[in-house]
Amino acid sequence: MLVALLFAGLTAALAFPLSVRPAGHVMSASPDTNLFMWTLAWDVHAFTHQPLRIFDANIYYPLRHTLAYSENLIGSALVAAPILWLTANPVLALNLVSLLSAALCGLGAYVLGRQVGMGAGGAIVCGIVYAFSPPRFLRLDQLHLATIQWVPFGLAALHAYLDGRQSRALRFAALFFSLQALSSGHGVVFLTLSMLGLVVFRVALGEPIAPGQRLRDLGFTGALAVAPAILVFVPYLMVQREAGLRRTLENWTVSASSFLASPSHVHQWLLSLVPNARINETADAYLFPGFLPIALASVALIRARDRRVVRFYALLTIVSVWLTLGPPIGIWPLVYWLPGLNFIRVPSRFMLLAILGLAVLAGFGAEITKTAGHEDTKARKHIFLRVFVPSWLPLLLLFEFASFPLGLDPYVIEIPPIDRWLATRPKPFVVAEVPLPNPSDLGAWERRHTAFMLHSTAHWQKTVHGYSGLRLPLHVELYDELTRFPDERSLASLERLGVTYVVVHTDWYREGERLEIDRRFEPWRDRLRLVRAEGEGRVYAIVSGSARTGSR
Repeated sequence: MLVALLFAGLTAALAFPLSVRPAGHVMSASPDTNLFMWTLAWDVHAFTHQPLRIFDANIYYPLRHTLAYSENLIGSALVAAPILWLTANPVLALNLVSLLSAALCGLGAYVLGRQVGMGAGGAIVCGIVYAFSPPRFLRLDQLHLATIQWVPFGLAALHAYLDGRQSRALRFAALFFSLQALSSGHGVVFLTLSMLGLVVFRVALGEPIAPGQRLRDLGFTGALAVAPAILVFVPYLMVQREAGLRRTLENWTVSASSFLASPSHVHQWLLSLVPNARINETADAYLFPGFLPIALASVALIRARDRRVVRFYALLTIVSVWLTLGPPIGIWPLVYWLPGLNFIRVPSRFMLLAILGLAVLAGFGAEITKTAGHEDTKARKHIFLRVFVPSWLPLLLLFEFASFPLGLDPYVIEIPPIDRWLATRPKPFVVAEVPLPNPSDLGAWERRHTAFMLHSTAHWQKTVHGYSGLRLPLHVELYDELTRFPDERSLASLERLGVTYVVVHTDWYREGERLEIDRRFEPWRDRLRLVRAEGEGRVYAIVSGSARTGSR
């Protein structure tokens, strides 16, 4: 509990001012942020309305299993649910889930460190590196990458099982595996690779495979614990087949400068000494884990006595970094097609797993440094190691990692009254909203669709809008047509799909277009019936061909 409180306090400090303004600010007001808020809200809605059909989300109508078009975040929604029920504030829910994930990452790495033989001091160093190293901590706004807190817990449980043969530990490993699968698809890939790697490593050292014994140790309880991970994987396989989701090697590399880039104050100051290098300016991502973690990991590699654990985490770190590297030495082109890996779009994200391996090595390095200081307390050359380093290592790490105050964007979700009015209409119905920007303006296009997704939280009925890493032909064509709504093609497509209402936000048109809205809609009065005007919003009902014929 004390360690949990420690990491909660450190998270609040390093995440300032997000930690004191979580209800009305976000780290980045981006389409991804909107997507995560919608996903949490959808999951919480589905918990009480359609728990067995949670993957049949209300977006991308008429497609099915649309929650599987991106990360499902079900595990995070379990945390967000009471927040949303009490406050109805998705911004607050998103931020609190992210902040909690950072604290849990620190606690989980501490537990892992203790399990593999570190003292409390080394395990705290391990937790600090994993929780707050910039490549991981500064992804708080990327919820699907921030919530990888169950990886160290799962590894700790597997270590406990392999070391002690206690079946309970194996069942805990299964439970943490499912928690990670429900929280982050990326995280469960990281946990799967590290668990498989640990088992293969131990077998190579003489551990018996004994599959029958392993299954008996897992038992019915363990099978139940791992079942959710299997169940959530099924919709992704279905979507992968139906939508033809196959990752390619397009834009898979990051610039070499990314591996030295970091926004922490210390790192920025050091990079300012070599301004011509332009490291942060040319980087595609912040991937540099810190000087002190690398130094401590080097100490562990040079002087570690328990070579078995250190060797495994050194290999895990090396393989993870290797997956992030580009040509000519990167191995991603050789493995990207493998099951599980073919869901990963950007291999540089494997640096998050490398941070965990580095954290374990750094924890051992801190332990060795402290021991070296006590081996010869009378020797002057060990005064620094004995007195200064053990006490101040956590503070030095935090000093190197610090980048607060974090830059924030004020953010409040404003659902137009006209969308709230739709919630009073007889259900079910299907909605489309306009205007849409030109798809060539990708940023504006994505922001508009995610805004419409948030609008749908007022009524939770089906909507043709959606946003994910997938670009399906049906909706790409439809969205292009809706940029010219109303015309024959857009109306025919909406009628063919069975769309019930079109919501028109007149204040979202450019000024010149706004003045022509009535003139543009006048020729289509027999196919678009105005049913509600409220503020700057209008709702038109699409009159089907049969209804038009009957009225005549």
